[in-house]
Amino acid sequence: MQKLNERGTHNMPNTLNITAAGNTYNPCLIVLKDKGYELYADCSENDTTVWYAKKPGLRLSGNSPPELLGIVILAETFGEDWNRQEPNVIREIPRC
Repeated sequence: MQKLNERGTHNMPNTLNITAAGNTYNPCLIVLKDKGYELYADCSENDTTVWYAKKPGLRLSGNSPPELLGIVILAETFGEDWNRQEPNVIREIPRC
């Protein structure tokens, strides 16, 4: 197993490593806008923001732009059949 570096991550040369965080919000929104989605955010009374992407026949939402981008990809890939449970990939991935 590879040792962690001083930043607590593995050294993987020539590997792009992106983690969903505040600095990924705008790039995700750029992708969604470039895909032709109308974007808006709705702030609730408890300071929670829900992000929306709309196109004719589609209204998708997420709790962050990275989450919204994932939902958009899910809708674009599977459409009305988005709630696929087979194959059960969750069981295939080793977890804690």
